Amino acid sequence: MGSVYANYSREDLIREIEMLKAEDSSVNVEKTYKNRMLTNAIALRKTFSDVLALLMRPGQKHLIDQSLLVILKFFDVDRVYIGNFEENKPTFNFTHEVTCQGIISMREDILTEMPQEDFPWWIKTIREGTDIIINDIDYMPAEAVAEQNILRVQNIVSLLAIPIFHEGATNSFIGLDCVRQKRTWTALDIENLRILTDIISIAIEREMAHGMMEHSMKQVLKSEAKFQIIFDKLPWGVELYDENGYLLDINNADLQIFGTTHDQVLGLNTFENPNIPDWVNEKLKKGEDVSFLLDYNFSKVTETDFYPSTVTEQVKHLRVKGVVLKDPQNVIMGFIFIVFDDTENYHKTEEIQYSLAKLKAAVDTGESVIWEYDVAIDKLTTDFSLNDKIQDTSFLNYLKEDRFGSINDFMETLHPDDYPIVYEKKFKRLINGEIDKYTAVYRRIFDDKVYWLNSNVRAYKYFEDGKPSKIISYTSNITDQREKELELLKVKEADKLKSAFLANMSHEIRTPLNAIVGFSDLVAETDDPEDKQVYLDIIHKNNDLLLNLIGDILDFSKIESGMLKYNIEEVNIRELCMEVYLGGTLKVKPEVKLIFDRSQPTVTLRTDPQRVTQVIANFVNNAIKFTDKGSITIFYEIKKDRVKVCVQDTGIGISESNRERVFERFIKINDFHQGTGLGLTISKTIIEYLGGSIGVDSVEGKGSTFWFTLPLNYNGAY
Repeated sequence: MGSVYANYSREDLIREIEMLKAEDSSVNVEKTYKNRMLTNAIALRKTFSDVLALLMRPGQKHLIDQSLLVILKFFDVDRVYIGNFEENKPTFNFTHEVTCQGIISMREDILTEMPQEDFPWWIKTIREGTDIIINDIDYMPAEAVAEQNILRVQNIVSLLAIPIFHEGATNSFIGLDCVRQKRTWTALDIENLRILTDIISIAIEREMAHGMMEHSMKQVLKSEAKFQIIFDKLPWGVELYDENGYLLDINNADLQIFGTTHDQVLGLNTFENPNIPDWVNEKLKKGEDVSFLLDYNFSKVTETDFYPSTVTEQVKHLRVKGVVLKDPQNVIMGFIFIVFDDTENYHKTEEIQYSLAKLKAAVDTGESVIWEYDVAIDKLTTDFSLNDKIQDTSFLNYLKEDRFGSINDFMETLHPDDYPIVYEKKFKRLINGEIDKYTAVYRRIFDDKVYWLNSNVRAYKYFEDGKPSKIISYTSNITDQREKELELLKVKEADKLKSAFLANMSHEIRTPLNAIVGFSDLVAETDDPEDKQVYLDIIHKNNDLLLNLIGDILDFSKIESGMLKYNIEEVNIRELCMEVYLGGTLKVKPEVKLIFDRSQPTVTLRTDPQRVTQVIANFVNNAIKFTDKGSITIFYEIKKDRVKVCVQDTGIGISESNRERVFERFIKINDFHQGTGLGLTISKTIIEYLGGSIGVDSVEGKGSTFWFTLPLNYNGAY
């Protein structure tokens, strides 16, 4: 054996020398080192001898625990333990533990069946074959919070744990705990523990092998006892097959289920049974256990002469568990089927489920009906058992004629606007098993008449894959109620809009009229040419404003009545922008510059020039209202088969909350500027009629860009 310091790192050596210096700085370091090594060698040799002597005693119990007591004394610690974890188990245990006097053992209380995932740092470190050296638990790594908490519960202040290697892998560790006082672990401590651990690991392997042998014997006895109980005591059917699927034995309960005898079925091959699904046979042959529900059809048995049976029922509903028997080399030795006859319970459950589903669906009375859909055969049936006066309603009479035999028949009567909501977003998701119920208000069309319906739909029976096999619905005719609600909403909305419109227009029209009347009187009274010109300018400005207000009102009235006319022709967008630009230059404020690049390329499209000019002018007029300084720019660009026209300003901008509202009717973002609040609404209607889109990009306080797009080739209303 070489020096115990042969594998020291530079840091370990420095730490060891510092400790030696601290022990007696007045004594020669080399002498101290030699004395210490000699003392350690003597103590280690004695401990090594004591542990080896204990482990060599055959047949004596608790040898490992006795050995740990020797180690406890050697290291002068408060606790020594061995922890073990297995690859196929999510937990780990402390299999051995010894403590010094006055230290309470925690193994039985908290150190059993500890989840590995709760202590990731500890498990990862040991699996990597790395020592865990903790001189003070207050300074553990950040990722070791869970481990730090469990150590504090045990009052541990220092610890040393190293992996135990078995066949090149680590699935256990040995640890030393200090409770009464902190300990600074030296490289010598670590090396000594490794030497002693090598001996302990041999004893652990021997204990594991002995335990596995005892466990195997117990398992054999246990299996034999279980098998005997299954055959002699259980009320369920049990079938035993060899590795090729031939029936070796069967119990009486199973014979009663299938109405046959031993002589008639022994030797039959389960893989040839016409009732067993192919996927079951495939899994069993691959060595996989199976559990499944089986609708056992005795007519198939009779038709194929598989075996004679006295069972008169056509179908029995069975629960079957198939278990594959394997030898230690994982070779298939045979199969066991455990069969439970669930037929009576199946029918009772089916009746209860159906009755319960009907009661849950039947939440109202009146012109209502229950319908059921069988997914497997795509059959839709209507249940009129809750309806007394079918002949008194056209709705129920129409359904009574049984015109809807499948789901396609049902969907064909759905209103086109409701089809995506009812079928794609609800019924289809129910069929796919994504939801188990839904409610829907929708329209169906019977004999060209629209009916409003309210349906409560739910699945009440399922296939093996979890998807619904049967669906039930309680559907009510709410046409009268819905029409009254819609009519009431229209009246309320009309009243609200009318009141808002009148209040707004009263103010907006009165303001320019007052200005026109007032300044007209002043013009008549003044002789000063300059004053007279100022008054005339104000009159003209308010006259234009009044004309625009009346124009907006008339256009909006035409839009509402569907009488707004459009004249489609070839148009040069540059000429329209130029026309608005020239008119706008007379209106902008002194500190605002209106910009339009006359050199932009010519873009020709088919549209209504008057209406497009109206929209651009509305954008420019709004920009002039809300821009006190800076610029207003008119420009356009081609995007694929469309032209995009923009009016960009450096005005007050629009807040994010108001951006979506600016195109609504009667919406005015700033009440200090005159207008109907209809201009942008009219613009939106015009652009959308002409096949385009409209919008605004804005930053409050920095300005806005109003824009619209139009197709280059417009062929009619979109």
